[in-house]
Amino acid sequence: MYTSICFLALSSVIHAEPERVILEYELGDNLQYPLYCKVGDINKSSWKRSDVPISAGEYVFDNKKYSLDDKSPPEYNLKLKKSLLKNDAGKYSCTEGSKEIKIYILIAKESASIPKHSKSSISSMLGDTVNLWCNATGYPEPTVTWYAGSGEKLESIGISGNMLGIRNISQSCNTIYQCQAINSYRMKKPVVKNFTLRVDFIPDVSVGIKLNGKEILNGGSVLGRKKDRVVLSCSIYAVPPPNVTWSRDNITIGTYHHVNGAIEKSSNTDNFLYELKTKALETKIGITVTLDFTLDADYTFASYHCDAENEVGSNRKTVKINHVQKR
Repeated sequence: MYTSICFLALSSVIHAEPERVILEYELGDNLQYPLYCKVGDINKSSWKRSDVPISAGEYVFDNKKYSLDDKSPPEYNLKLKKSLLKNDAGKYSCTEGSKEIKIYILIAKESASIPKHSKSSISSMLGDTVNLWCNATGYPEPTVTWYAGSGEKLESIGISGNMLGIRNISQSCNTIYQCQAINSYRMKKPVVKNFTLRVDFIPDVSVGIKLNGKEILNGGSVLGRKKDRVVLSCSIYAVPPPNVTWSRDNITIGTYHHVNGAIEKSSNTDNFLYELKTKALETKIGITVTLDFTLDADYTFASYHCDAENEVGSNRKTVKINHVQKR
């Protein structure tokens, strides 16, 4: 029994973990005290930063930055001569032979920052998955919170952490996302990064109809008489912005060009009776191109097509206006 107890005691000594000490410092600080360590044989001892040797026995590799305390053995204490920088953070270990005796973890106090992050502008397609990331750094560890919206209307989306995953992308995901990082070290306001997510999709087209000022709900076909006033409003939601063309049967009336926001009317003299207007919808991805005219000629009773096209694809809506003969 005595032998077994001695063996267990010896085993615990052999496998004893090295003492670990955490030291927090501010940039520009000087360590008031050296990194203490007691060894049995200085000649077999060394200091390392991570796996890079600082000293071997009494020899110091970089004597401009480090020195050994002049106290007598068994103390083998390491001094850092210069004020501490951010890259001085890390693991410092005192070893004797292959055995680690003491470990110091130096941690630099630092306000939160976001040195690495996703691209500020990201394009995707409907149904895609997008991952936005903010690699926030600093000590104490920063808190990262995500927001979404536009302008001053950013609202928290209830997600924290360096990564924001957006699955099954929809049209409503076209917005600005923002990550905010803050910690308790000399910060009153968070540091922020904005990301603009653009979801590309084929134009979504609908046409509203008014006849003599009254809205017509049957959008596919309209019965009209001469002198009736017709307003066809083509509403388009699309990303990227589309070019929009109104035509009568196979004859172009006019085209709205999204690049310069101008309307180019056809040179056909029959088309001068048509008035074309544009109006931005409430969302940034929507626009209405309105065709306003009077049924004052036989050729005005026709099929009217609204065509919207962008880099993703095209879409068309048609309204047919039939002539009602007087009885």
